[in-house]
Amino acid sequence: MAPILIIDPGHGGIDPGGGNNQFFQEKAKTLQISLYQYRRFQELGISVGITRRTDVTLDSEARATFVRNSGARYCISNHINSGGGRGSEMIYSIYATSALPKALAEELEAEGMPNRRIFTRTLPSNPQRDYYFMHRETGSVETVIVEYGFADNSIDAQKLNTDWQDLAEAVIRGFCEFANLPYRAPANATTPNPSPTPTPTTPAPTPNPSTPTPAPVSGIMEWKQEAIDWLYTEGLLTNEDWRDRVDEPLPLWAEAVILRRMYEKLRG
Repeated sequence: MAPILIIDPGHGGIDPGGGNNQFFQEKAKTLQISLYQYRRFQELGISVGITRRTDVTLDSEARATFVRNSGARYCISNHINSGGGRGSEMIYSIYATSALPKALAEELEAEGMPNRRIFTRTLPSNPQRDYYFMHRETGSVETVIVEYGFADNSIDAQKLNTDWQDLAEAVIRGFCEFANLPYRAPANATTPNPSPTPTPTTPAPTPNPSTPTPAPVSGIMEWKQEAIDWLYTEGLLTNEDWRDRVDEPLPLWAEAVILRRMYEKLRG
């Protein structure tokens, strides 16, 4: 079944993107945000795809073709801005409406990231065509380019560095609201002004240490998957064969490769 949504982590591989600072590279932060959103949409039972899961290079043609052929109705292309500014930006196609980008921007504002602008852009040589290839070359897929903030703005950079998960979740909420899809907050989230819940009349039973904790729907404990995704995001682990073998020990040579790559990162 074709997904309703495909998520696109901007840049990757030899293309770090322009939204870089002392905290993160754009390609890594967009992948971190996108993998989180991909897992959350799966938890919500929403059919979703993603253009890349690791730090790989995707040129414009390959990325657009992937989205165009996915069969998805919508695409969220995640990016980090730079060049002087403050707040999020939403860019949509000249042949779409502003409804979806507005829904996403409103939820980001609720999480403390103000919106700078929501806009379209055309080719200077042809005002009948979109400027960005993610709008121009992705066919019938309605694509919104989400710029989460400015990497060279100290306030945005700190927000993106520490609260990226809240911002990623805001976009999930906004999309679900726009598309009239069921949404529930993540289990560990604290939402503002929560609905009152009945007070239990008896204390909750103490968990039995011998009883295993239920795994998420995906079958992998969230903290395990997060740890594995971090290894791929940081480029410490690149072989896709290990992504779903979370409880298997790595061979000695693989551990040595990870240690070497980490050592090289520390050395700069």
